[in-house]
Amino acid sequence: MKKLILALVTLPAIMSAGYISATYAQTTGAPAAIFMSEAQILETLDRAAAESASAGGWSVTIAPGISVRRRSSGVKQYAIIHPYSMEIYRVLEGSGTFVTGGRLILPLAESLTENIVRTLNGVDGGLERQVKAGDVLVLQPGTPHWFKSIDGETISYMESRVRISTHPIQFQN
Repeated sequence: MKKLILALVTLPAIMSAGYISATYAQTTGAPAAIFMSEAQILETLDRAAAESASAGGWSVTIAPGISVRRRSSGVKQYAIIHPYSMEIYRVLEGSGTFVTGGRLILPLAESLTENIVRTLNGVDGGLERQVKAGDVLVLQPGTPHWFKSIDGETISYMESRVRISTHPIQFQN
């Protein structure tokens, strides 16, 4: 018992001296940090934009649920709902009119995943906001949202999408 107490008392001193710090270094599993430079992000977005025109824009996935997305004013925008996920946007560059709330205008468009309900017909009602670089938006699950217009050629934003529900949520009013 005395040896155990002595080991527990001296362990912090041994660790601060660096003798066993490598024991606590992460050696398996996910990396401790994920990094992608601005140059890598912009290069990937530019390449994707050159290869296709997309109503959903182009995105670079940084980590699961975290991406940087660029949308073009030259393409009609989808109005969407994510029935299972919360989204957080931080506008990086550009500006536009962003609508939240209201109702998706039918008919709905085909979707590739259960977590996106979308239409190319916009939103009826909702709150319009002018958004610009530096602004942050937090969208609750089931909230209709849509870039009604994009000023200039593009708007880019960091998008964090976190699935928080196992049952669909819909906040259309």
